Amino acid sequence: MTEGLSRFVLRVFMVPPEPHLPAGAPESARVFRAGKNYWRLKVLGWTVRQALTLVGFVVAMVMLSQAAESGRLPMNKGQIPAGFLSWLAFVRVFEIIAWAFWVVQLPVTFAVLRLDYTLRWYIVTDRAARLREGIVTLKEMTLTLANVQDIRLRQGPLQRLLGLADVELRTAGGSEGTAASAEGGHMVENLHLARFRGVDNAEEIRDLVIDRMKKARGAGLGDPDDVAAAEPGPAGEGLEAAARALAAESARLRSVLET
Repeated sequence: MTEGLSRFVLRVFMVPPEPHLPAGAPESARVFRAGKNYWRLKVLGWTVRQALTLVGFVVAMVMLSQAAESGRLPMNKGQIPAGFLSWLAFVRVFEIIAWAFWVVQLPVTFAVLRLDYTLRWYIVTDRAARLREGIVTLKEMTLTLANVQDIRLRQGPLQRLLGLADVELRTAGGSEGTAASAEGGHMVENLHLARFRGVDNAEEIRDLVIDRMKKARGAGLGDPDDVAAAEPGPAGEGLEAAARALAAESARLRSVLET
């Protein structure tokens, strides 16, 4: 049942089962996933939210029922359907609908939570890194390793207790803030910051990225524009020839003046 529900959710949200490999040699691709304790942490948060929703729902239903029974609710007989004998009957029908909705959403939200964990991909090749997360809102980011300027490990108290950490890759233009910044009153995603969330092998990922980042820079595998600017071309050769001609002309002029 869970697998069938997961396939249904994937079709509804049109989420591909796995991302394509980023640039680089396919045999160099390393795939990392969030740790198992990250899943347990997600389940704990989901359980707390469902419990709080249930408590709030029960309290609201009890208060609404008491108000209906005591006659404190406004009664406008002209607006009550003929099938309802009282506001109490309406409250009971509303309770049944609300309970049914809460029960039905349990497996759906749990399936979304599970898919958000299982379809969270962190891929690193010898040239690039691609990170994908999310089901309802799908986020996918690709970074060229040669352009990464900063690598950090972040670990909160709860993550430290569970043996988890986040690995942050920051490229040129990334701020010191979080992955989102305010712009015009709206939250804008920081396109210069990628985060491996909730991994249990953060140091391994960091060391791998640093090693491949150095090799990519040594091989000149940065952005195409940067590589083109660094490589000598016809324009560079013409400028060098003009500089040599100017130096030779200056030497001849100096020789004439000395004579």
